[in-house]
Amino acid sequence: MRAGRGRAVVGVVVGIGLLAVAGCAAGADVEIENRADADVSVRIGDDEQTEVSDDGGALLLDVTECYDAPVVVAYADGRVVELDDALCPGDLLRVTEDDVDLVRAADRADADA
Repeated sequence: MRAGRGRAVVGVVVGIGLLAVAGCAAGADVEIENRADADVSVRIGDDEQTEVSDDGGALLLDVTECYDAPVVVAYADGRVVELDDALCPGDLLRVTEDDVDLVRAADRADADA
């Protein structure tokens, strides 16, 4: 009877471990929020270009790795803001009329708690 109980405990522990690994393998979204009064163009790394309308947003779905710096935001009036930070799964890029803020996933999780 004890051997059966031990196997059941091992099975539960292995199952929880597999769920944890599966959770880590799945990506998280990267959110871009445009609070500026005009459309912006956002270039992330070398190959990801996104147009975001004024008072709109965009989601990069199921991101599993960080995008390398730079993150470049071009405003409709010609201004360009460049961030020298990587953009990682779960991060929020907030574009305002005057600035671009990078809110890390960990900071967002703390705010939601």
